[in-house]
Amino acid sequence: MMDYCINFKEPSISFRVLFINNKFRQQQELQQELQQELQQELQQELQQESLYTKVLWLIIDKPLSRKEISTKLGQKAISGQLNGVLAKLLLDKLIEWTIKDKPTSSKQKHQITQKGIEFIKLLKNK
Repeated sequence: MMDYCINFKEPSISFRVLFINNKFRQQQELQQELQQELQQELQQELQQESLYTKVLWLIIDKPLSRKEISTKLGQKAISGQLNGVLAKLLLDKLIEWTIKDKPTSSKQKHQITQKGIEFIKLLKNK
């Protein structure tokens, strides 16, 4: 944040102009929000990588369907545990659907959100 104060020679005339790098501020706010909201998940992930994080790593480069995620995890079928993890990631807003208005579409995929990317960055920094 840069703070500039401009003063004029006339008495009682001065004003302050505040310049804020919005993107930097938003990123910091997002990281703080993540640390507060997801503290428990973050602590668990720091101890041992779970399915929660593995799914995020799988979709970090490109959106994948449930079946594609399941296959990349080496599962023969979509497990109840995977369904639960995807639901939790959606609830935590770390992932989102590619077709937001049709959650049951056969072409539905999951993609990582900016919040999810920041979560991964926090894990990498610890």
